[in-house]
Amino acid sequence: MQNLRDKLLKAGLVSEDQAKKAEASAPAPRRSSPPQAQRHEGNLPRRDERPPRRDDRPPRRDERPPRRDERPPHREGGRPQHGRPAATVAEKPIPKLPPLPGSKEYQRIESRKQVELDRALRELVLGNQVAVEQGETAFYFMTRKGKLRRLELTPGQAKQLEDGVLAVVERPEPAQIEHSLVPAAAAEQMFALSKKSVRFLNRKENPVGFMSDDDVKAQQAAEAAGTAPELPDEPEAPESSAEATAPTTEGGTPESSSSEPQAQ
Repeated sequence: MQNLRDKLLKAGLVSEDQAKKAEASAPAPRRSSPPQAQRHEGNLPRRDERPPRRDDRPPRRDERPPRRDERPPHREGGRPQHGRPAATVAEKPIPKLPPLPGSKEYQRIESRKQVELDRALRELVLGNQVAVEQGETAFYFMTRKGKLRRLELTPGQAKQLEDGVLAVVERPEPAQIEHSLVPAAAAEQMFALSKKSVRFLNRKENPVGFMSDDDVKAQQAAEAAGTAPELPDEPEAPESSAEATAPTTEGGTPESSSSEPQAQ
């Protein structure tokens, strides 16, 4: 600045009074403040510092921290739904275990199932049974407990049993089990519900309860001697008292009982 004033004076461009006036009116040079003066800790953020995220801000007075027993807000597509009330996820009920075999609850369930089965079988029999035609032909069959019984039928009805047109089935009653004749189609329906309910059905491929003459004679001898085994029974209505071993004649043939069919 001094060199410029001297040059102007020597050149005669300005007078000394003009140079002094220019120096007096010139503004003072500005001084740059140190970096630390411009930046006070805790007041101004640095350029490399980011403002705190919304999640990191301290809670306001009207906000409270979530309780331990509260569930997080329901997520759709992996993201929380802001602005919506948190949906409580319904807990799946714990499945009830089946009762143990032998327990009272298990016995009650099985008894109820047996009552319903007996009702269905009895309805099938009553809706399809064929009247027994009394005759001179003895037709033998085995009960579910392994006892030999016979029906006194006409030759024509006995032939229908042999040909598989008719079948001998059980008829469950509240206090006992009786036996009836039904068509083969009804016997097949009963067999699908309970195999033991069909005592004789001469199928072509898989006959049920078929006995040869030798089998009948051997069973008669075993029952007469008291050596015939009694088969275990599934829980169903008890058989009638006539299902007990029938008295025998001198020839060893079981006598017919009027309360139930007997045969084969």
